[in-house]
Amino acid sequence: MRGEKLGPQALKDLHKQIKTRAEAQSRQEALTKARATRPVPGSGAGRASAHGSHAVDAPLDDHEAFRRAVRAATPLRAAPRVVHAPAPPAAPAAHRRAAALGETVARADDGISDGGDVAPLLSEGGTAFVRHDAAADTARKLRRGAWPAGAELDLHGLRVEQARHAMLSFIDECLEFGIRCVRIVHGKGYGSAGLGPVLKDKVRTWLVQKPQVMAFSEAPEREGGAGALLVLLQRVEGGKR
Repeated sequence: MRGEKLGPQALKDLHKQIKTRAEAQSRQEALTKARATRPVPGSGAGRASAHGSHAVDAPLDDHEAFRRAVRAATPLRAAPRVVHAPAPPAAPAAHRRAAALGETVARADDGISDGGDVAPLLSEGGTAFVRHDAAADTARKLRRGAWPAGAELDLHGLRVEQARHAMLSFIDECLEFGIRCVRIVHGKGYGSAGLGPVLKDKVRTWLVQKPQVMAFSEAPEREGGAGALLVLLQRVEGGKR
């Protein structure tokens, strides 16, 4: 084509081709440069803006942002943990004193059985008991409030063995402190298996076997009725109260 003259339209098309190639080459060079300067992920380096005039921070995900925020923080030292074991049941004062002196004291329920027919020893339809060396009207006077109750024990929710030990230990404690009359709440037995008054009968059996129990009577309705007993204990000389 050397020496050949081109018309106006041909010159115009040639100029357009040259311009298109120059623009494509310019875009390729810009793309290559952008790839060379792209920051490594997680490095925190800036990246070129679309116009190439300013550097801006690369966007961070939540994990990386949190890691950077706490980078200068000092971890707290774990505080020492103290585990509190449940305290064992308190022993009666007589047992504590004997242990301090190196002596041995029999358990409160030693020699007290769960069985035996005590019905012949009860009076007033099985609701009262009076020991032979006490006045015959002692149970009646108990029910009328001749001796106000100085302490109370509630046996609700206890199994038979737990209730026996709790009740007899309670009586020993009251004797030591000179308390004459106590109220023992055994319940009416509605929550027992078969709706039988298990503790109600057991409590009477245990009390009859305790020599220091002078009498007992079913409590008045205002004090528990058939679900509780008023118990009169023998007078102990030199008691703490």
